[in-house]
Amino acid sequence: MNIAILYQVKEPPQVGNIRKPMKEGGYSDSGSDLAYELKKNGYNLITPVENPDEKNNIDWVFGDDEEGITKAINMGADVLWLNTVLYDGHPIEKYIGKVKVIGQKCSDVQTYDDKYYTNHILLEHGLDIVNDVSVKSADEYNGDFPCVIKPIRGRGSQGVSVIENKEQLDKVINKLVADKIYGSEFMIEPYLDGDEITVAVFPADSEHKKPYCLPPVSRFNHQNGIAPYSGKVAVSENSKAVENIEEYTDIMNNCEKAYEILGLKAPIRIDCRKNKDGKYLMFDVNMKPNMTMATRVHRQNQDSLMMLAAEKAGYSRIGLIELFLNTAWK
Repeated sequence: MNIAILYQVKEPPQVGNIRKPMKEGGYSDSGSDLAYELKKNGYNLITPVENPDEKNNIDWVFGDDEEGITKAINMGADVLWLNTVLYDGHPIEKYIGKVKVIGQKCSDVQTYDDKYYTNHILLEHGLDIVNDVSVKSADEYNGDFPCVIKPIRGRGSQGVSVIENKEQLDKVINKLVADKIYGSEFMIEPYLDGDEITVAVFPADSEHKKPYCLPPVSRFNHQNGIAPYSGKVAVSENSKAVENIEEYTDIMNNCEKAYEILGLKAPIRIDCRKNKDGKYLMFDVNMKPNMTMATRVHRQNQDSLMMLAAEKAGYSRIGLIELFLNTAWK
């Protein structure tokens, strides 16, 4: 197994009225964390340069364009970790079947990265998930307040706000449209003011006959009712794996069922929150969970939510990486 890790080099195409903005650096930070840990543990890692600098992300990862992919393969890579944003027509599609990949199918990401669509698919299957609406203006919303407005193809909590009234909703939508970051169509869902958790879900493997969850991770220290974006506040400052996993059986079962319904290839993370009746509801299916790790000397507070869950389950950093390696497909 000769592994190369890809990062995002350009924003995915707009889908109708909806944009998914690109993360600065294109996930080269988490990609280089993974690469560093793989190399440290003796895996055959392919890197763009012979002696990568620990602090230079781009030394460790290849771009996810045609140039980067062919360079990685020509250097000997036979497993490509798709630590990037996928979509229909992504350059990796022509290499499926030729090399193994770690990540989702492009068509699945194209479909299910639409969080409004995905939530309604799961709702139709009777799962415990919020019921949201899509809008282009405040006039189209006839629901209750407070509510939450968010991008349909968002990333983390960026662009997400709790809204208290119609006047505020109108101002927020007008600003979102004017900023042109997420497009001109958004989703609105009920504001759940109870405890929040996030659940990592993995595909079935030799030890699990069906998709399975790692221990949930509790989120706290919210800002204006929303968990802050991990790019601004390290999750180690506002997140901790839960102690009594048995208390979360119902919502974990729901998350596993959601994974089965969507028929995915790679691990995901699902955010959940309690409603006023004390019942956890799923509200955000993350097709590409963040995989930053505190592996390098300058990133000692950068363990991701996935890592916090894995650590509670008894996995080391390389142990979590190996769970991902086991999901490689061709």
